Amino acid sequence: MAEELNIRQERFLKALLTESSIEKACVVAKINRTTGYKYLKDEKFLLEYRVLRREAMQQVTARLQKVSEEAVSVLHEIMLDQDNTPSARVQAAKNILDISYRSLELDDIQERVEQLEQNIKKGD
Repeated sequence: MAEELNIRQERFLKALLTESSIEKACVVAKINRTTGYKYLKDEKFLLEYRVLRREAMQQVTARLQKVSEEAVSVLHEIMLDQDNTPSARVQAAKNILDISYRSLELDDIQERVEQLEQNIKKGD
């Protein structure tokens, strides 16, 4: 945790990461809603919150990557299985194509961002 956060902010931060709403996080952290929303406007608090959320999402992404090959195999099996309904087979094929296309798009975007970053650095 950031050294600049007080105990109440730290409790609220932890609650935000586990509760489904700001209101519930306020209850768990034992602060009122006004205080919670005030914390959410504080730059230091938001920075710490974003760091922790990013770390949590990186863990989720790692887990997704571990099972993604298996998921594609399942879709592939459904697509090829003649016993499945045509709509199930089409949906599986469509999902495979959609995911492939998005992956390609993300690679293109990443490449463009990296090129922009290089251009910005050259301009400094």
